[in-house]
Amino acid sequence: MTDRLTEPDTTLRSILAGLVRRHRWRLVTTYGLTLAENACVVLYPLSVGVAIDGLLAGRRASLVPLVTVWLVHIAIGLVRLVYDTRAFTVVHADLVLDTVDRQRGAGVAEARIVARVTLARELVDFLQVEVPAIIRFVTLFVGAILMLFWFDPVLGLMALAALGPILVVTRWFARRSYRLNGALNDRLEREVEIVGARPMAQVRRHYGRVRAWRIRISNAQAGTWGVIELATLGLAVAALLRLTALDGVTAGMIYAVLAYVWDYCDAADDLPVIVENLARVQDIGERLAEG
Repeated sequence: MTDRLTEPDTTLRSILAGLVRRHRWRLVTTYGLTLAENACVVLYPLSVGVAIDGLLAGRRASLVPLVTVWLVHIAIGLVRLVYDTRAFTVVHADLVLDTVDRQRGAGVAEARIVARVTLARELVDFLQVEVPAIIRFVTLFVGAILMLFWFDPVLGLMALAALGPILVVTRWFARRSYRLNGALNDRLEREVEIVGARPMAQVRRHYGRVRAWRIRISNAQAGTWGVIELATLGLAVAALLRLTALDGVTAGMIYAVLAYVWDYCDAADDLPVIVENLARVQDIGERLAEG
C-alpha cells in the first residue's frame, strides 16, 4: 500500500464536503455548542483560583464567576446532548443511502457493499465523536498554553517546548496508523464473504489476521502514548519547580497553574486516539468513494 497520508485526500474530502454541504446548519450548531462547552472548561481553573483566593480573603462574592461558568456549561451541555442524536441520525441515513446508490452504480459486489455500509457508520462517528474530540483537544491545548503564558511567560515557553517530542512521535504514529488501518480494513471488507462461504480453517485464519493487525495498531498507539506521557511529565515537574521559585504566588494561582498543566497533559493524552481514528476514517472514506 502506498503512503497516501501526505497527499491530498480528495475522496474522503469529497464525501465530507458533500455531507457538510447538505447538513451545514446541523453541523455548525452542534460544533458551535461543543466549542462553547470547551470554552467553559478552559475557564474553570481560573474561576476556581479566583474563588480560592477570594474565600481565603473573606470575599464570598468571589464564587460568582465559578458558579456562573458552571451553570452556563450545564445549560450548553444539555442542549448539545439532546441535539446531537437527532442531527447525526439524519446524517447517517443520508450517508448510507448515498453509499449504497454509488456502490451499486459502480458494480461493487453485494457483500462488499454491506461491509462498506457498516464502515459508513464509522464515518458518521468521526463527525459525531472525533470532530468534537478534535475541538476539545485544540481548545484545551491552546487555552492551557495561553493561560500559562498569562500567568508567567516562562511557564508558557515550557509548554511550547514540550510540544517538540509530542509532534515528532505523533507524526510517526500518523503514518504508521494509516498503513496498519488500511491493512485491517482490507481484511474487514472480506469478512462477510469469508464468514458466509469459506471453510472454517479460512475463517479462523481471517480472524487471526484481524487480531494481529489490531494488536499492531494498539502497540503503536501505546508507544506513542508513552512518549507523550514522558514529555508531559517533564512539563509538570518543570512547572512545579518554576512555581516554587516565583514571588507572591497565591494558593489560587498554584491551583490554576497546575490545573492548566493538567489540561495540557489531558489533551496531549488524547492525541494517539485522535490520530488513529483519523487514519482509520481516511482509509474508510477512500473505500466509500470507490467508483
